[in-house]
Amino acid sequence: MKKINIILIKILYSLYYIIILIFIKIRKEDYTNSNISEKFIQFNNKRVMKIIKNKKIKSNEIALLLPHCLQAYECTFKITSDIENCKECGKCVIDKIIKLKKKYGISVKVATGGTLARIFLKKHRPKLVIAVACERDLISGIYDSIPLLVYGIFNTRENGPCINTNVNVEEIETVIKTISEKE
Repeated sequence: MKKINIILIKILYSLYYIIILIFIKIRKEDYTNSNISEKFIQFNNKRVMKIIKNKKIKSNEIALLLPHCLQAYECTFKITSDIENCKECGKCVIDKIIKLKKKYGISVKVATGGTLARIFLKKHRPKLVIAVACERDLISGIYDSIPLLVYGIFNTRENGPCINTNVNVEEIETVIKTISEKE
């Protein structure tokens, strides 16, 4: 079953790129606004939830990966090395995420890129990853993380890409609750 899921996600990922880069003929930068990205993540998330439905995953076996752009751009307390550096001023969502970390005992890493994220995942070996990123980074991150189970959540970019982005913290908590209710 695990091999079938890996093959399925790889095929869908490949089809995603074929559709985007050949048939739709839009610039690579613009495909992130595509409805196809949303459909890919919806499919992936349903697949992940179906797989973990019958698995026992404790909340401390869940890793939350975040992009550094969730932190307020002007903030002097950089959280990429340690999220606990946050002073919880409320200018960004990091304070809410710290509360989730404390409440559920999940691992949280703010990464500046894919390499740091992979190092974190290799070190912590979570059973489930909840990843927050823009469409392009999230989709490629899910592909790069195979065979890990990655539940994806898009961040919102009211101020443009990579500056003062936001995420629906309630959605993150709902995923954690759904999984940890089985404990």
